[in-house]
Amino acid sequence: MVIVMDKNLILAIDVGTTNCRAAVVDSNGKILALAYKPITLISPEKGWFEICPRKLWDDISSLITTVSKGYKHRLLTCGITVQRNTFITWNKENGNYLHNFITWLDMRSTSMCTEWNKSYLINAGKWAAWMLGSVVGSRHLICASTFAVKEKAIPMRLKWVLENVKEARQLQKAGKLCFGTIDTWLVWKLTCGDVWATDYSCASSTGIFDIWKQAWCPIMTYLFSNPMNILPEVKDSNAYYGIIDESLKFGFSIPITGVIGDQQASIFGNQLFEEGDIKLTLGTGIACNVNTGKKTHPTSHDIYPLIGWKLAGQKVFYIAELLAANGGRAVEWAVTSGLIEDIKNIDHVARSVPDSAGVSFVPAFNGMEVPYKDPFAGTSLFGISLRTTTANLVRAVLESQTFISRHVLDLMFGYYGKPRNIRVDGGASRSTFIVENIADLCTVDIDRSDCVEGSLIGASLLAGLGIGLYRSVGDIKNKVHQKLDAFEKSDTPSSDLDEGYENWCASAERCVDWGKQLP
Repeated sequence: MVIVMDKNLILAIDVGTTNCRAAVVDSNGKILALAYKPITLISPEKGWFEICPRKLWDDISSLITTVSKGYKHRLLTCGITVQRNTFITWNKENGNYLHNFITWLDMRSTSMCTEWNKSYLINAGKWAAWMLGSVVGSRHLICASTFAVKEKAIPMRLKWVLENVKEARQLQKAGKLCFGTIDTWLVWKLTCGDVWATDYSCASSTGIFDIWKQAWCPIMTYLFSNPMNILPEVKDSNAYYGIIDESLKFGFSIPITGVIGDQQASIFGNQLFEEGDIKLTLGTGIACNVNTGKKTHPTSHDIYPLIGWKLAGQKVFYIAELLAANGGRAVEWAVTSGLIEDIKNIDHVARSVPDSAGVSFVPAFNGMEVPYKDPFAGTSLFGISLRTTTANLVRAVLESQTFISRHVLDLMFGYYGKPRNIRVDGGASRSTFIVENIADLCTVDIDRSDCVEGSLIGASLLAGLGIGLYRSVGDIKNKVHQKLDAFEKSDTPSSDLDEGYENWCASAERCVDWGKQLP
C-alpha cells in the first residue's frame, strides 16, 4: 500500500468506563490533539449500570469533530479501543436499539450466575474436566475445570435480554437482531451499517468465544441460549473495518483499520510485545496482564486467558488477565464526594500527613473481585476517630489502590513468577504517591510511560499497522520511542505499609456479604 506522506496522522477513539476520548496521533506516537467527555452511567434499578447509546454517539461525534479540527486533510486512518463486555442489541434493518448499553459493571444477572455456578450438572462437568485434564495433560480441560459464570461476562446478561426484552427474541427468530459490544456498534455507526464486526480481543472477553479454535463457541452459546445468528463477524485486530461514511459530515472519510479491547490496547500501546511482559493498569478497575505469547497457560479461578491481538497473516498472541473491579473509581469518588476539590492536588494532600491514622478505605462499588469474589461486598471506611482529618481519609483512599494492587500482583507473581519490573498505566497511575507505594509494598521496580494514554496509543499503532504506516511490530519499536519514569523498590520496605496492608485486609473481610445484610 502506498502511503501519501502528507497523510500520516491517525484518529484514535477510546470508549472507556469513566471517560470517552478521541485523539489525533502522529506516526511517532505523539498525541497532537486530545479531547474527552465523561461517560454518564444510568442506574434505573439497584445494581444496574447502563449507558444511553444516543448520548454516547453524540459525545463521540463531538469529540471527533473537536480533535480533527486543523488535521482533517492529514488523517490517514482510524483506530478504536473500547471497554469490554459492555453490549447492546439492535434491529439489523433500521439500526434502532432495543435497550441501553448494559455495562460490564452491571449486576442484574447475579442471581442467575449464582444458580448456575451451584448447579450439580455444572460442578460435575468441572470435576470431570479436571480429572480428564490431569490424566491427559490438556490445558484446555484444566481451564474448563475452573470455569465459573461471572456477572462481568456477557452470557448471562445477554440471556437476560432475550428473556426480558420481547422485541429482541422476536427479531432474533426473524434473523434481524444484531448483538454487539461497543466496538461493533461504533463500527456499525461510523460505516452507517455497512460493517458488523468485532476483533479477536473483544470477542475473547465475552465468555462465548473459543480462544483456541478462534471462533464463536457453539457449546457455550447453546448452554446460555445465546443464538449464533446474532453474533458479528470476527476480524483481525488490524483488519479493514470499512470507511467512515461521508454522510456523517465529519469533513473526512477514512478507513478504520484497528479495533481492540482496552486492556489489550494498553499492552500494545506500551509495546509489551515480549512473552512474560507484565502490565498493571490503574483505571476504573485494577487489572494485571501478562503477555503469554503464542500459547495459553492453565490458569486458576482468578487468572484467565484471553486473546491479546491477532495481526493479519500472523498467529494469535495471548494474554493472562487478573481483574479487580474497583480501582480509579475510588479516586473519582474522593472528588465527587467533596473529599478533595482538585484531583491534581491529591498527592500533595495525601503526603501532608505521615499516615492514614489507622483509617482503612475498602472500595467495593460493584462488589469485590480477588480474592473475595463477592458481588455483595460494600464500600466501607474503618478506623475513623475524632482525630481523623480529611487528609487522613484522602491518604486512605490512595493507599487502597496500593493494597488492591498488592492482592493482584501477589496472585499473578505466584503463578508466573516475579519479573524484574512491570509497566504501570491508567488514570490513577498519574499519582506518584500510589506508584511509589506499590513499588515499595510489592518489592518490584515499576516503569511508567510519560504518556498514560496507553489504550489510545495502542489503537493508533494497530490502525497504523493495518494501513501500512508501520511495516511490523519491529518497525513500531524503531519509530515510536517511549519516555519512562522509573520507580525503584525501596531497599528497606516500609513497616508502616505492611501494617497498613494487614489492617486493610482485615477491613476488606468485614465488607463481605454486606449487601446481603441490608433489607
